[in-house]
Amino acid sequence: MKIQRKYLNILSRIKSVLKNPENKSFFVAGHLNPDGDTIGGMLALDSFLKRLNKRDVSLYNYHSVPAICKFLKNYQKIKISDKIDGKFDVAIIIDCSDSSRIGGIIDPSKQAKTTIKIDHHADNNKWADINWSASNFSSVAEMIFMLFKFFGFHLTKEEAEYIYTGIVTDTHNFTQVNTNPQSHYIAAELLENGVDPVKIEKNIYGTKTLSALRILGKTLESITIHKSGRVAYAIITNDIFEKTGAKFEDTEGIINYIGMIPGAYVWALFKEMPDEKSIKVGLRSIEKVDINKIAKKFGGGGHKNAAGCTLNMPLDEAIRTVIPRINKYLKKINA
Repeated sequence: MKIQRKYLNILSRIKSVLKNPENKSFFVAGHLNPDGDTIGGMLALDSFLKRLNKRDVSLYNYHSVPAICKFLKNYQKIKISDKIDGKFDVAIIIDCSDSSRIGGIIDPSKQAKTTIKIDHHADNNKWADINWSASNFSSVAEMIFMLFKFFGFHLTKEEAEYIYTGIVTDTHNFTQVNTNPQSHYIAAELLENGVDPVKIEKNIYGTKTLSALRILGKTLESITIHKSGRVAYAIITNDIFEKTGAKFEDTEGIINYIGMIPGAYVWALFKEMPDEKSIKVGLRSIEKVDINKIAKKFGGGGHKNAAGCTLNMPLDEAIRTVIPRINKYLKKINA
């Protein structure tokens, strides 16, 4: 498929940095609590850089690779750290509207000669030297696919699996509103490159650990529907984590079940963080409701229909703070 003309300039700038023989050391990272898009994107970039004979590539994330992504070849290359020293010629940060989303592993502005941001979120925060932000892509994996195409690279089966995983997880199997015709065109080409969609679906959505199933059940028991009928939410406390033996990554996808409540315009998942001082809030909405506007009010962000934020307050207070704000917004837009 053709690359849109409006991206040719930014892709040319990225190409000049990546092909520069003086740039030999590369740092690649994605956001905290990485998902399939972040992991798939990082692994695809690693393979991409190897094609350019860049051998010194460091892949890092603040949190571990989620279980659903451990079927991907070379996932062990992604190292876990909260802080590393040293300097790099180029730092590529993906799937992060803000550099703080990597958790402070490095300070890109001080530890890299050149910084590149590749991100598909709506926030246009231009913190890097080269900022490729494009919210009309379903995922950062789609953007990296375009990078392969721009360089004229034919994807290997492994590279295609990395990118397909990113698209599938960020579109929830091509069912969310960020899915677009481009997503399907790219997916078709990835299948032609050897991707087995049955294998990908089984690993991502068709397999859950016992602890993940247990925390799903406990969370669904907590679902509350606001008296307006338009907002539903559930909670996950540290006590639930302890009783089920679940890890943070085991909660992936639970929020989608809350959205099955008939009549719900917005649904939320409140999760107690291990530090017991903050609450991670996931927010989802139907197409006409821009939930990203609510997330931004609390210092978060994301997409129109999928966003989130972190609140430094107790669970009960977080619910009392967020839910009324959502209902007020729904009244304002007559939803």
